[in-house]
Amino acid sequence: MHPMSSQARLFAAVVTLALALAGCGHPGTNGRNSADTATDTEQAFCSAMGGVAVRIARGAETTTPPDDLRVDFGEVVALLDQAEEQAPEAISDDVAAFAAAIDRYVVALADADYDLDVIFSTPEGTQLAVETSHALTRDVVNH
Repeated sequence: MHPMSSQARLFAAVVTLALALAGCGHPGTNGRNSADTATDTEQAFCSAMGGVAVRIARGAETTTPPDDLRVDFGEVVALLDQAEEQAPEAISDDVAAFAAAIDRYVVALADADYDLDVIFSTPEGTQLAVETSHALTRDVVNH
């Protein structure tokens, strides 16, 4: 069984992201303002990052079957591609760095046939998970 401290760190980062995304966007705007494309871009970014948070949170559960991880992280990669396209300029480099970290983690997951026990059975795998969770910067979370 893999160490919970590393798993908990990744999960905590995702939960923080999900909570931060609850405030993402512009509450109180009921109608569309066609002149405000920034709002549409912001909503697209928030939607993509919200999808990332949901899928990674599911993958952080210790009992997630490998086939489910494969699907969830495939969707995470696609959603992060969308988020990178829509990211506000102030955090675009941070979003790209997080996407790159997730890409490295997904390669390791694929090499381990999406078995978290294999990932967390080595110091290198554990360190990769920690580095991946730390790639989610405070600036992205605070956005």
